[in-house]
Amino acid sequence: MLEENLPEAEYKEKMNEYLSFEIDSPTRLRKTREILMNVWYYPSEELDATRTEARTLLDKYPEQSAAIQYCMLCLTYPVFADVCKIMGKLFEFQEEVTNPALKQKLYDDWGERGTLEATTRRITLTLKEMDILRNETKTRYILHKIPVQTEAVLNFVITQGMKLDGSSYYSYTELGNLYILFPFKYQVSKEMLMNEDRYTMTGFGGEVSFTLKE
Repeated sequence: MLEENLPEAEYKEKMNEYLSFEIDSPTRLRKTREILMNVWYYPSEELDATRTEARTLLDKYPEQSAAIQYCMLCLTYPVFADVCKIMGKLFEFQEEVTNPALKQKLYDDWGERGTLEATTRRITLTLKEMDILRNETKTRYILHKIPVQTEAVLNFVITQGMKLDGSSYYSYTELGNLYILFPFKYQVSKEMLMNEDRYTMTGFGGEVSFTLKE
């Protein structure tokens, strides 16, 4: 539908028709449509270039859709990215995550907010639908890492991970362990980083580091 360059009203109509096969509630359908349109359709100076690369990769490597869609959700919705960073930290030290533990960690970081519990639940359910999380019980999840083996997709994922993490410089080791990229099983090679034009190699901090080109 994006390739058809439809005007907004027509695009919404087609989205409603498509989503209605899975969503009965008009309110839920509208909210889902708007989330997807924020990710892919509505003009955004910050996202447009990344969207173009993402769509090219989705066309070429549809089997890697989860990794690409995850990055786009994180870029569009900061709260999604923040919850996923926290989840990545929790999974580094334990094999499962529970909604209460995640909620408590969010309360510790952000203070108690009324919408946090519902937001967290929606994010965990989204990750479950993407097969990143799998249920042990209703509110207990284990991690199912998704392999990212295609170099073009891996470069996209690493680039977005660096943007989302927010640091200026990353060592080779750090790029292999970004919390925001916890859903993925991947290996970064120095050769890949050195051969890809989007990175700059420096000697920051007395060791070889990489930063994104402006």
